[in-house]
Amino acid sequence: MVFTQHFCAACGSEHIRRNGSAGGHAKYQCKGCGHQARFTPAAVAKALQYAQVDELLGERNSQRSIARVTGISRVTIASRIKKSASGFAGAPALAPQKGPEKGVGSAGAG
Repeated sequence: MVFTQHFCAACGSEHIRRNGSAGGHAKYQCKGCGHQARFTPAAVAKALQYAQVDELLGERNSQRSIARVTGISRVTIASRIKKSASGFAGAPALAPQKGPEKGVGSAGAG
């Protein structure tokens, strides 16, 4: 049997009781302050954070800015990039670009 301990988001109390359901999810109420909320499991919240990280990586944001926005460690973001096969699945693979060769067809030479 798995036991999940919930804490009140308003006061931090651990005196929580189940108080009905909404949309198929259980609602809980704090006995201390009366705050009522639907608690979501940590795995669901992390999945949403990682989806946001993937979206920001697709927009070519820096790892540090993504870490500031999402609250996820920069090391975790870097490891997510490494795990994907092409660096990041949402970003196109970039080929190294070379500039024009010097001395060949310069504009304005005359």
